[in-house]
Amino acid sequence: MGSTKPYIPPALSLISTNTVSSGNPLGLTIQDCASWANNLQIPNKGDTILYTGCEYQMTSYIQSLRNILKKVKFQDSFFSAFQHIQGFVDLTKAYTHIVKKQRETYDNFLRMSALTLMRLNIDFAYLEGELYSGALLYEYGLFEEFQKQAQLVADVFKQAGVKRIITLSPHSAEIFLKVYPKFVDSFDFEITTYVSVITDAVKKSNRALSLAEPLIVTLHDPCHLARSLNVTEEPREVLQAIKNLVLKEVASNRRLTVCCGAPCELIYPELAELAAAKRVRELAETGAKVAITLCPFCHANLTGGVRLTGKDLRIIDFIEIVCQALEGGNAGG
Repeated sequence: MGSTKPYIPPALSLISTNTVSSGNPLGLTIQDCASWANNLQIPNKGDTILYTGCEYQMTSYIQSLRNILKKVKFQDSFFSAFQHIQGFVDLTKAYTHIVKKQRETYDNFLRMSALTLMRLNIDFAYLEGELYSGALLYEYGLFEEFQKQAQLVADVFKQAGVKRIITLSPHSAEIFLKVYPKFVDSFDFEITTYVSVITDAVKKSNRALSLAEPLIVTLHDPCHLARSLNVTEEPREVLQAIKNLVLKEVASNRRLTVCCGAPCELIYPELAELAAAKRVRELAETGAKVAITLCPFCHANLTGGVRLTGKDLRIIDFIEIVCQALEGGNAGG
């Protein structure tokens, strides 16, 4: 008699195994996740923390992994060879060259996010041993594994005396606000998004926001932020406060935003690319040369969409343009 146990694609099995063993889906070390904060002198303990969830840190590896998946077409025998090693990080290093510039790009976003909070006089700490939220486990239906990870994450927060969590990624914000309370008892931390914190601080601050040269931009609303959490006006308020910046809205915006394709890149990488290319064409139709987003996965997938379409469009993170605007620099270069 055949087994009734549901089939789980090997890629998802590795995500689960790595999360259990290393605290994140790709098996990154604590140093891999925390090195961006070196020399920034961020406190490692406090009531309020900046939570990265290791998501920006994972992004460059995910893009390399997607290229592997396209080549091997999810052959189980290929993945089984990696069941007893560290995981995706070893896999990607073995079969592709991890572009150093990609890793530096996303680490720089993290540094910019912290420096911006400091410049706006927002007190925060960073837990170097932070664990991944488990969002992918939940999104891919691995609920038992997700519940265990969620409890571990909640326990780390409690043991560290955390009361308020500034989430850098929309995925973490959504999972903490809408899912954790269903899986974890007494998950009573104050959860806020990075963009909301920046918006409030800009309103209260006398700091001028400006770019050195005029720049026309458009805005891609990440699904998890706009559709799920209805955080749509906050980034626009900040962008509209920046001198020399003009915002041109894409037709499908706010809660009617169009997915960048990233959620399915580890299952159907080709489909993810098609979705990214479609969205890039829509963003380019605004006439803007720069598109801003607020999610590392959107940033990476749309950047790939630009390469596929050949459109004259640069994808930048909200973090980057705010940091540049505080310095009065040029975010379009």
